[in-house]
Amino acid sequence: MTNQRLPQRSTHSRTQQSPVVCRLDDEWIHLTIRVSELRTVRSWKLPGLAVQSLDEVLTRCGYRAAPVAGQDPHTVSTMESEDNCDAYLLRIVELARTSPLAARIVLQRILPALGAVARRHASNAAQRHAVTDDLVANAWSTILKYPVERRPRRVVSNLVRDTSFETFVRPIRRRSSGEIPTTHDRMIEPSVEQPTEALNELVGLLNEARRNGFAQCDIDLICQLVSLGGPNEVALLYNVTPRTIRNHRSAVIHRLRTIAMEAA
Repeated sequence: MTNQRLPQRSTHSRTQQSPVVCRLDDEWIHLTIRVSELRTVRSWKLPGLAVQSLDEVLTRCGYRAAPVAGQDPHTVSTMESEDNCDAYLLRIVELARTSPLAARIVLQRILPALGAVARRHASNAAQRHAVTDDLVANAWSTILKYPVERRPRRVVSNLVRDTSFETFVRPIRRRSSGEIPTTHDRMIEPSVEQPTEALNELVGLLNEARRNGFAQCDIDLICQLVSLGGPNEVALLYNVTPRTIRNHRSAVIHRLRTIAMEAA
């Protein structure tokens, strides 16, 4: 088998990418042609024939596995079926716990999906680049701690959701706790009231809701709706129907409105 490269991004598409994605793509080009990296991957004894390049590893993990325009879908190898791709990627995720190269392969596999998440959460290029940086940073820890035994299916989707949670939801949960971290030498200084913004108002309302006996799962739902974009995305996170999330949302919002009116 020849060492065929996966199609590279065009110059125009690269101008739309964040600097961190461009750096990772450039790094990947160098990684995939190094004999030492290929030798390491072959030592893992992955399923199927010995791989000829790191690009081939990505393909077996499901990267661009869909047939191109005009190609008979029946000609796509069974190695590229969803179940086989999940099993193949899951093995590399497991190796990532002790192998930086394996973790890097997994990151490259989910990079397009992380880019899509960044585009949904940003209104301009600068914001998209900043969000992408955060997603990539959080992806590393998500890959290393992924529960291989408990979640062997839909690995890419799960990794992206977990990374999105760490990037968008967990920071809101920390802020909603009402704790203001400070160093010991500033403990006696009076706090300075910050300008009230929509996010601060939401955090305040959630704190009030917690004091009124709101369950943590209801507060988490609001945070996830804000960060992930809507019921469809949250439904994927919980593996339920969007209708279930919408019904839950309606009940929680009704209770929040009651608390807001009582506090007014």
